[in-house]
Amino acid sequence: MAVKGCILVTGAASGIGKATVLTLAKRGFGVYATYATDKSQAELEKLRGVGGIEAFKLDITNDGDVESAVAFIEEKGINLLALVNNAGIFSPGPLMEYPVERLIEQYNVNVFGTHRLTRALFPLLLKSRGRIVNVSSVAGFVATPFSGPYASSKHAIEGWSDSLRRELMPLGVKVIVVEPALIDTPLWDKDIEGRIERYRGSIFYEANRKKLEHEASEAKTRGVQPEIVAEAIHQAVTAPNPKPRYLVTNHPFQHRLARFLPDAFLDRLVIKEF
Repeated sequence: MAVKGCILVTGAASGIGKATVLTLAKRGFGVYATYATDKSQAELEKLRGVGGIEAFKLDITNDGDVESAVAFIEEKGINLLALVNNAGIFSPGPLMEYPVERLIEQYNVNVFGTHRLTRALFPLLLKSRGRIVNVSSVAGFVATPFSGPYASSKHAIEGWSDSLRRELMPLGVKVIVVEPALIDTPLWDKDIEGRIERYRGSIFYEANRKKLEHEASEAKTRGVQPEIVAEAIHQAVTAPNPKPRYLVTNHPFQHRLARFLPDAFLDRLVIKEF
């Protein structure tokens, strides 16, 4: 492993996670790249030839996996400089048609899993005065129609991160949020038709279809590249005085403005767009 110390990145098999692993490894960090499924493991096998990367299975919803990950890192005896909480799932749909079980699954990964792993690794991060980087989303402060399950989980991560940052500030552990907009990642190739057809017959079917197809098209044609997000994460890890938030978007003015607009006005803008 590299002498700079190690950084653990969850959800490292593709998209933002994979780009982050490669960026950090090329900058001289040792990287623990984690995956949750056998399919993800196959993707990470492609990174085996890159120096400084060590991959292992870590399902952040599983207590046993988390305990094994902590033991593995402790056994290595190398400073854990940062945790990048990137693992997450995107499960959209109209809220009034959305099963409670699927909402629980969304939160189990995006919120509870993030909490579980961060809490378990905190003693190591406290020892190194390290950093916790949470990959949120523009959806963490702008909730669009039919993205409620995902957006609400990212809103939760935003509030969780704010509280955690203020709790850990006196201890020298920094907490940073990275907020990407639509990203050009393989996520948009994963069962878009299924996500649409699941709600056939619903009064929300047509609006949900148009919304998802619009987002998928925007992401593929004008979405931010994962490597740009990876650079923001590298900045969050290395800057002497990192910003509490890094917004990564092709439309910075619009997204920054959204934080200050009256809700009624923002409602009209969002409805008009979608």
